[in-house]
Amino acid sequence: MLLLACLPPLQSSGTAGEQRFNETELKAAYLYNFAYFVTWPTANKAFLFCSYANSPVTGILAKLIEGERVNDLPMQMVIDPIPEQLHECQVIYIPAQQERILAATLEFVRPFPVLTVSDIADFEHRGGMIRLANDGLRVQPVIQLKNVTRIGLAISSKLLRSSRLIE
Repeated sequence: MLLLACLPPLQSSGTAGEQRFNETELKAAYLYNFAYFVTWPTANKAFLFCSYANSPVTGILAKLIEGERVNDLPMQMVIDPIPEQLHECQVIYIPAQQERILAATLEFVRPFPVLTVSDIADFEHRGGMIRLANDGLRVQPVIQLKNVTRIGLAISSKLLRSSRLIE
């Protein structure tokens, strides 16, 4: 199942008859869809979304992934992973309110094929891979390609076309 499968820069406003999504729902939808539009070089027993703090985005994402599978792997959520778990995550979401742990987390997962995502300002320039940027009524991924390809992740052209790219 692909949620909001068209993946253009998603907007939270709409005309009559269109479904409206708030910023939190849009960010959760992007995180969910990254499982389908990013390829990891290794397979685990489960597809792990890890997040620091049980943020509103994390709460919605947990509901979206419940009972879902990607590449025949069950999707699971890990809240507040311990450092020894980080390398097992496919996606780590660091919400803005957890900026204090940003540098340490990015340094710890640097050698591993873990997609790092946040809505922290300048995340993509601080070693992160994808920032979920909010500019008014829309959310758009800002992708730092150098950080993504360095550890062997591949991003679908569909996601790349709908994102702002930093090289």
